[in-house]
Amino acid sequence: MVDAHENNPPHEVVIVGGGFGGLYAAKSLKKANVNVTLIDKRNFHLFQPLLYQVATGALSPADISSPLRSVLSKSKNTKVLLGEVDDINPDAQEVIVGGEAVAYDTLIVATGAKHSYFGKDNWEEFAPGLKTVEDAIEMRHRIFMAFEAAEKESDPVQRQAWLTFVIVGVAQPV
Repeated sequence: MVDAHENNPPHEVVIVGGGFGGLYAAKSLKKANVNVTLIDKRNFHLFQPLLYQVATGALSPADISSPLRSVLSKSKNTKVLLGEVDDINPDAQEVIVGGEAVAYDTLIVATGAKHSYFGKDNWEEFAPGLKTVEDAIEMRHRIFMAFEAAEKESDPVQRQAWLTFVIVGVAQPV
């Protein structure tokens, strides 16, 4: 007897975003009878909670990032596409990546969040966000250059100014 599933094409799941949401969605589907395509503009998953340690020089970016293909290597039904989504066509159930259409039956959009300056975008020059490796490296550069400037400064008031840092953020209660 022929299994009814043999004649039906597998369900296609497309996940946009390889952060925590997208990665855990893909991992949770590894034993499901579906094909999973994870699309991300980077080929690695970044453990954002440790970005501050990269920014302060305690860790290297490689210490907090893992290649998506390696993380998902045990998920035989999953493939990873490197690319940026140009468009989503819900009527045709397609995601457009680099001019190519990727069909889906189910779409999961897990593109993450970005920092906000609450309408004060001019603050960004002085208070960079901390969401990417590039953000952390830029912040580390600024911190180290401040230490270098303080090292050369003979005026104690100016030296203290170079060694003064302000951290702004919203803490969530646990």
